[in-house]
Amino acid sequence: MLWKNRSFLKMFTAYGLSAFGDYFDFIAISILLGFVWKADAMMVSLVPLAFAIPGILFSQLAGIMADRWNKRNLMIATDLIRAAFTIGLIFAPNVWVLLGLITLRAAARVFHYPAQQAMTRHIVGTDQLLQATSLNGAVFQLSKVLGPLFGASIATAFSPSFCMAVNAVCFVVSALLLAMIPASQGLVESGEQPSESIKLRTAWKEGWNILLQSRTLLVSLFFSLLGMAGILMIDAQVTILLRDVAPDRPELIGWIVTAVGAGGLVSVTWLRRFRQLSAYGWLLGGGLLLIGLMFAGAGTFVASTPLLWILIVSFIGGLGTGFTSTGMNYIMQKETPGTAIGRISGIYDSLMSTVSIIAPLTGGVLIGLWGASLTFVWVGLAIGAVGLFGVLFQRSLWRKQEVSSSTTMAV
Repeated sequence: MLWKNRSFLKMFTAYGLSAFGDYFDFIAISILLGFVWKADAMMVSLVPLAFAIPGILFSQLAGIMADRWNKRNLMIATDLIRAAFTIGLIFAPNVWVLLGLITLRAAARVFHYPAQQAMTRHIVGTDQLLQATSLNGAVFQLSKVLGPLFGASIATAFSPSFCMAVNAVCFVVSALLLAMIPASQGLVESGEQPSESIKLRTAWKEGWNILLQSRTLLVSLFFSLLGMAGILMIDAQVTILLRDVAPDRPELIGWIVTAVGAGGLVSVTWLRRFRQLSAYGWLLGGGLLLIGLMFAGAGTFVASTPLLWILIVSFIGGLGTGFTSTGMNYIMQKETPGTAIGRISGIYDSLMSTVSIIAPLTGGVLIGLWGASLTFVWVGLAIGAVGLFGVLFQRSLWRKQEVSSSTTMAV
């Protein structure tokens, strides 16, 4: 059983601490900039860029390093580096120094993600990959809900600096947990270890060749990126929508975030029932369909819309986000050769970082042209239509998977 895998349990706990700390910390930074330093809108808008740009620049290099170096040691190093930069945030004298430290810390995080993905594949059996990715997905969903909630409460009760200190401690404890895993667990078997003499450019090309030659990975990547683009395109505009249709109900933002997080948690928990998945169209296409329904439904909100309906619509979208995020991580783990997990994860992370910059800007332009409600409806319908297409034509889009377990989810 997965719970008897001590190496995974330590890595899983370490991941939970760092994921929770990230969201806990993000709220503290927002409060520090907006309420303590009273930074203008332009400065605040630079924060997402500071988080995203390192991913665009370094994710693919990080993937190559994850495939070559000891993954455990790489994660320990990045955790300690992030702890140091987080402590630096506490003493940042101005906004520019703060943004610089955020960018450096985000760069360290870029090297952590592919190493974690590659090491998970190495220490977890093939029949337990879905359970492992589902557990990581559940922790991620919980972190998205509880991190901001506790972060805002503690930052208000104490100070943003206190939240940053807590996050620094989380990174240090995460590193200590990883150090308890045998160093050999971070290495690929000698027979599979890629040659150190291979040039970076050659290793980079090999990673892209593996992706481009795998129909399953390519189609899955398209659906995952589209889902994330849709979410980021108008996710940040929820406050604009609510300001237009329900200006006297600001509490709805908290309810919506909670309902989406709950939906995501339910979906990834449900996926743990299966040993493996073969119906990728239901997983990714169905996830996009649910996300599209959420956005289209949100576009119909008016001031008198019942809270129950708002929660149902948000919960449905949360189910979709859980299916798509966990599904893509599982597909990468299952469909990628063991020696290339880091590189494929790095490519995926770099594309996601690019989307995280382009999509919100696109959403802002569309809302400026069409208005919030109409944008939500049309974007939702477009995403939902692509998701439905994926469900209906999944046998053509994804190659048929070999199934060997009666507990496999199949079409």
